[in-house]
Amino acid sequence: MFKTDKAKTLYDRACQSLALGVSTAFRRVVTPVPLYMQRGDGPYYYDVDGHELLDYTLAWGPLILGNNHPKLTAAVTDQIGRGYTYGAQHHGEIELAELMVSVLPGVERVIFSNTGSEAVQSTLRLARAYTGRDKFIKFEGHYHGWLNNVLVSVHTPRDQLGQAVASTGGQPAAEFEHTLVLPWNDPESLKRAFAEHGKEIACVITEPINVNSGSCMPQAGYLELILELCSQHGALSVFDEVITGFRIALGGARQYFDLGPDLSIYAKAIAGGFSMAAVGGRAEVFEVLADGRTMHAGTYNGNPIGTAAAMATIQALSEPGCFDRMLGHGKAIQQAVRQTADKYGHQLAIAGVGTAFSVHFGLDQPPCNWAQVMKADSEKYDRFRAAMLEQHIQLLPEGRWYVGAVHTERELDKVVPAIETCMRGL
Repeated sequence: MFKTDKAKTLYDRACQSLALGVSTAFRRVVTPVPLYMQRGDGPYYYDVDGHELLDYTLAWGPLILGNNHPKLTAAVTDQIGRGYTYGAQHHGEIELAELMVSVLPGVERVIFSNTGSEAVQSTLRLARAYTGRDKFIKFEGHYHGWLNNVLVSVHTPRDQLGQAVASTGGQPAAEFEHTLVLPWNDPESLKRAFAEHGKEIACVITEPINVNSGSCMPQAGYLELILELCSQHGALSVFDEVITGFRIALGGARQYFDLGPDLSIYAKAIAGGFSMAAVGGRAEVFEVLADGRTMHAGTYNGNPIGTAAAMATIQALSEPGCFDRMLGHGKAIQQAVRQTADKYGHQLAIAGVGTAFSVHFGLDQPPCNWAQVMKADSEKYDRFRAAMLEQHIQLLPEGRWYVGAVHTERELDKVVPAIETCMRGL
């Protein structure tokens, strides 16, 4: 039986002073009692109740190198010894910008921010200033941060599909009146939206792989259609690569799909666990900052600790064979899931790629949009995930798995037998 006695004591204590007892709402529902960690090392967490947990959450994405990576730790420790932050310029921001321009296909300029949510807002501001338009298109099931104008139709109830609806309380409708919501992987609805609002649309923002809601892959030609329609109508195309950036390939979705959107957004894996984000794209778009049409600001933008962490992370991911190993590890897990599901009579489908994928019980084909994701047997996956935790394997809710450079054959030797045990137990 998985013990949570000490975690329960800490959670009860936290609820007396910390709203919800946790620091972000998503963490409250991961386990019946929120787990409390004492330390992390490589792909393992060590919690207050004495468990060693093999981790496939990567802290919801950032820990692509795991905890305590020697080169990342050395880079950050060295920078801390030289200064926490300056409120001024430093070599690190130049070197990181140059590195990103060199490894991200089609990226000519970058700006820095601190979180994915902030970077999304900077991107919308750039697009609106560049085009002189207000509206933008987003898609059902796609998550672009927690601010009111984009936290719209993320996990839409079935009876509200096709509408722009608030995803939580405290979202006045006026704050997303310029947000157009469409089903993803639906070319005709996208064409209609441009036919009706083409002169009003500043940009289309999309997760190139909808990892946040089922790891739905783009259908053939769909991302190309987004770029084509944006170009035809004078709007900007935006890939939200907060998850896919530096995860599915060194060059992210730009490299993986061989496409060049006008702008891309990076966070999570960019700095290996430190708070860092960026927007990159065509140099022309960033002229709106230089000529004063709009502004980009933030006290911690380009902070030296974040840039040092990002440099070390990208350099580690640039090592030969790194992505082949990550993708191979994920494919081996997917194969184990499929084979054991077949062996014990469980219908399921897997969507995504080797480093970011989702397991959907009850489906016979990978879903391609949020409406199809909702048809999966989420309750059965919750039981599978709970069983995996009993095997000391930590997974995220909603079927999502993250694989990083920190996962090796040693971890594969642990997770594959655990999958067999849990499939049999279902």
